[in-house]
Parts: sequence; structure tokens; C-alpha cells
Amino acid sequence: MLKLPPLSIIRNEFQEVQLTEKARAWIDAGNADRLSGIHASDLLDPRLAYWKTIVPKPLTERSIWLFVIGKILHHFVIDVHVPGEVNSDTTDTGANESNGILFSPDLEDDDGHPIELKTTRSSSEPTDETIRRTYHNYLEQLVIYMVLRNTTRGYLWVLYINLKSRTSQTFPEPRCYEVTMSTEEFLNLEQRIFNTRDLLTTAIDTKNPGILPLCRTWLCGDSCPWWRECAPAERIDTPRRSWTDIPI
Repeated sequence: MLKLPPLSIIRNEFQEVQLTEKARAWIDAGNADRLSGIHASDLLDPRLAYWKTIVPKPLTERSIWLFVIGKILHHFVIDVHVPGEVNSDTTDTGANESNGILFSPDLEDDDGHPIELKTTRSSSEPTDETIRRTYHNYLEQLVIYMVLRNTTRGYLWVLYINLKSRTSQTFPEPRCYEVTMSTEEFLNLEQRIFNTRDLLTTAIDTKNPGILPLCRTWLCGDSCPWWRECAPAERIDTPRRSWTDIPI
């Protein structure tokens, strides 16, 4: 171990601001390629998608760094899997279209089944009993891609950044899952997705967000940039502990 001299160490907040602004410019440059229209991710929280469309706002500083870390890890994993064959810059632009919905799966296998890649800072993985609940937010996006690709099979890849071992040490590790549904489940989900698409289109055309379902509770509240504009009557004066998520 090197013996250090008595260094002077002072936080440089000016450099932090510069770094954040460069990160913002990088994210904004990628968003410039995002096609206009209804995207698959818009169907998860259509009311949020409405406000992003009608009253666009810049990303918060916290959101910038969440996007940066996620985007960088996506780039590396995608390029490891198919070096040079997939442009990781297009995985969020909506390069594909089906039934009036734009979408860009992270990857697809040789048979066209979508692969959704997610990263998590969780130190433990779910059990068989909790896997659906733990990965619910990840699976929502994957099943939309499955519908738009007209397939009952897809894959979820989860990259754990700090998965804890039996000796309590933490290491990055991937977990890969095959996800399937029955034809009946597929048709039911397809109808709900198309209904949400139509409802969002109507809300934007008529400037009426009140017809859209509330966002998921973890996205709603003072941390949402559109909280005051949206002011959902069901939540604005209601204690947060009593809020509930209502599936679409």
C-alpha cells in the first residue's frame, strides 16, 4: 500500500455541473432521434406520456444520471452479445412500428422473439414465489414487445450490479429468463394494449388527460415534474399511504 502525503482534497462543484450538463447534452442528442408518436413505454403510464407530449420539460439532474448509467450498461451488454450487429443508440428511438405503436426492443433472438435488458442495484434475486412481483415493471414492457412482435415468447435479461453471494460479497451477475403466455392471455393483453393506445390518442387530440388512468404510485407525487399541472383529484389532497395502483 502506498503511503500518501497530506493531500488537500476539496470538492469541485463547478466540474460536477459541467459533467452533468455534458451528460444532459448526450442524452438530449439521443432523444433527438426518437420518432414522434405513441411509443410502447407510453402505454405503461399514459397520463405521464400525455404530459410529456403536451408540456415537455427538461430532465431533472437525478434523472440524467439514472439514464446515463442505464444507457452505458445497455450499450456494453448489447455489444458483448452481438458485437457490431446492433446499433445500441437506436434501442430507444422507436425504430419499429406495429398497429400505430413505435417500439425498439433491446435485442431479438434469431426467431424474432424480443429480449428486454434491465439493470438493477438490488443485492438479492427473487424466489420462485416472488419473481413475478419483483420483475413486474420489467415484464410490463417485455409483454408489450411480445404483442407487437406477435409472439407468445420473450426473454428478460437482468444484470445485477451488486448481487450478494453466500459469503456476503457482492459481484455483477446476469440472470436470464424465458417468458411465455398462452394464446388466450396474449389476445386479452393485446386488446388492453390497443385500448390504451386509443385512449391516449384521444386524450392528446382533445387535451383531456382526465380520461387516462393514474400513473403508478412510485412515479406520482412531488417528484413528478408535472405534479402541479396534472393535480390528480384522486391523489392531490390524499395521503400518499392510501394511494393504490390500478392495472390498465
